[in-house]
Amino acid sequence: MATIHRELQRVGLSTKRVQKMAAERDPIKRADFVWRISQYPANYLLPLDEVSKDNRTYARLWGRSEVGARVEASQPFVRKRRFSMLATMALDEAAHVVEGSFTRELFLKYLRDDLV
Repeated sequence: MATIHRELQRVGLSTKRVQKMAAERDPIKRADFVWRISQYPANYLLPLDEVSKDNRTYARLWGRSEVGARVEASQPFVRKRRFSMLATMALDEAAHVVEGSFTRELFLKYLRDDLV
């Protein structure tokens, strides 16, 4: 196994964490969306993003240890308080923070009360 690993390194391949990509991703639908959205002037569009933070947000996903030894770290396992934020890049900078996660009702309230 070590020989295979060294040979892969020699040809320029390295070990990395796998980046997850949605299996449902469809380049044709994406191109159609880009075409449809390009019909609107830029000032009609409001980029909106949701982020959340709890005790597990900054947990390490990689580590190093001696060969044959497990990498262990003491980190929060059960989340406690969680905060979520919706923010929109607009001239008047609309943002809304809630404890917990956004529900459909809270999202619609944000659109109605803070953006429109």
